[in-house]
Amino acid sequence: MLSINKPAPDFTAETTDGTSIRLSDFKNKKNVVLFFYPKAFSPGCTKEACQFRDAYEDLLNLNCEIIGVSYDGASRNEDFKASNRLPYYLISDKDKSIARMFEVTRFGGYLPFVKRVTFVIDTEGIICNIIHHEFNIDNHVYHVRATLNKIMENNKTV
Repeated sequence: MLSINKPAPDFTAETTDGTSIRLSDFKNKKNVVLFFYPKAFSPGCTKEACQFRDAYEDLLNLNCEIIGVSYDGASRNEDFKASNRLPYYLISDKDKSIARMFEVTRFGGYLPFVKRVTFVIDTEGIICNIIHHEFNIDNHVYHVRATLNKIMENNKTV
């Protein structure tokens, strides 16, 4: 996978609502929480997505945008978003191009599921943390919050 303190690769993608976004759209504006989830509607992914939903307002107060990415198609992701009332962006990465950029494919993309990895990217586009827990899903939001708090503290001292 990519490493901490290195620039995050830029990408352009269409969200489930048809909005085209680029990671660089958030540069100098917001931190980005980019989380890859293996499969919409699976128990672990539903739990993870809902934990980000439940922490959404708190995380927004830490100047971030949340973006979820999976190999699922746009309509499946839209159904997943609607049924779980997810307030943040979801992206369908059917061609696995974003997962390849972030080096989170399984066996070079031969398996149909992406790794469960979360990247915290600061406003400069630098990766500040990488959380990779396949089964200890609760760690993702916990570490995201801690990292964003640290970023905010560092920005106050500058």
